[in-house]
Amino acid sequence: MAGPPLLLSVLVPRAPFTRRLCLIALAGLALRLLYVLLVARGTALTGDARYYHEAANLFADGLGFTEPYRYLHGGAQEYLFVDDPSLITVSANTLLPVGHVEPTAGHPPLWVLILGFSSLLGITSVLGHQLVSACVGVAGIVLVGLLGRQVGGERTGLIAGGFAAGYAFFWLNDGSIMSESLVVVLVAASTLVALRLSEDRPRSMALFGILAGLAALTRVELLLFLPFAAFPLVVDRERPPVERLRRVAAVGIVALLVMSPWLLRNLSRFEEPVFLSNGSGVLIAQTNCDATYYGDKVGYWEHLCVLPQPLADDGGTLDESERDAAWRQRGLDYAAAHKGHLITHVVPRRVTRLWALTDPVDQLRADVLVEGRPFRASIVGLLQYALLLPAAIAGAFLLRRRRRPLLLLLAWPAIATFVAALTMGTTRYRVSAEVAIVVLAAVAADALLGWWRGWRTTSTG
Repeated sequence: MAGPPLLLSVLVPRAPFTRRLCLIALAGLALRLLYVLLVARGTALTGDARYYHEAANLFADGLGFTEPYRYLHGGAQEYLFVDDPSLITVSANTLLPVGHVEPTAGHPPLWVLILGFSSLLGITSVLGHQLVSACVGVAGIVLVGLLGRQVGGERTGLIAGGFAAGYAFFWLNDGSIMSESLVVVLVAASTLVALRLSEDRPRSMALFGILAGLAALTRVELLLFLPFAAFPLVVDRERPPVERLRRVAAVGIVALLVMSPWLLRNLSRFEEPVFLSNGSGVLIAQTNCDATYYGDKVGYWEHLCVLPQPLADDGGTLDESERDAAWRQRGLDYAAAHKGHLITHVVPRRVTRLWALTDPVDQLRADVLVEGRPFRASIVGLLQYALLLPAAIAGAFLLRRRRRPLLLLLAWPAIATFVAALTMGTTRYRVSAEVAIVVLAAVAADALLGWWRGWRTTSTG
């Protein structure tokens, strides 16, 4: 009889470890519930969180993936993100009626689908979606713990789970209805399975392909993990080139199959080619302008940089893909005209913003304005991050000395840095890297704990 499926074998380890990890996860759930009910409850949603919440409810109402701002606010949606209404010029966009139905791929669909499923069950309020997000965050705790066990053993896994349960930059996302809650789950799960690809189990490759596809349907940049996961398979000299190619192709095909319904939908619904999302254009425009190159937001973003919104030649409204293409060209043109300053000043500032190396407290204040994060809770997260980062560096050196696989963990900080260099630096863009940071810090903490216990045994003996 065949053994249990790979995912079950991963998720059902020996009982003592399971019980302890479950207790840690329950403690993390309690913390998240307290945060949602006592702090985040009643806080007005902003930015992406507002998009996800409203889009999920529209999906549950049978409207599919409909642009939520234009449907709920009509032309008034242009005024939602500016303090001075005079900055908005009267155009076809501002005259849109409430109830305007426009297909959207502004974000990949998976997080909207998860929240939309809860809306179908009657959980439609902001608080309800916050509680759903908190539960997803608990799944992240469990998977980070399992990843830690895979990397460094059971004690490392429990420490990693404990770090994930209490890390403020994780549970702040969970209470804000942000897709980053799901990012933690998928980054931990895909890394966990990727570490097993060398075992040449077909189920491992299929499962990794599924997870890679789901990750890309959550945040597009997570697809960049695929080359890192495939690299050990490609350089495996114990297998002939044809066999290596077969294994890599199997992973890619499965990932493509998972993404294909969304890809086909986008290619058939928009005027311009759209694959996973429409959001790159507006982001490029928001991050390549005077305010983000020379103003007080160097390395960050500014919504005013997308105004005025692009219109058709006849003054009519463009569809989302056409607007995004116009914004993309606007941002690229600006970057090309200021490429020297981009390379010497802007990109370094984006990266240092990401890693909290310049003006970290000012960035947290920006997070309050843009994402509604409580400032004091963010300060707690910053202090935790300041402790975890050097511990993670130490953990990486320890794994290297032990000749343990390190590439897949270091891939996430590399991906986060690359994305920030191309776009902007902000706290939540670090979340995929923070999964690796937490696990590597747990490796260092486990080693320190082992050293301390050994010292106590020696001193008392």
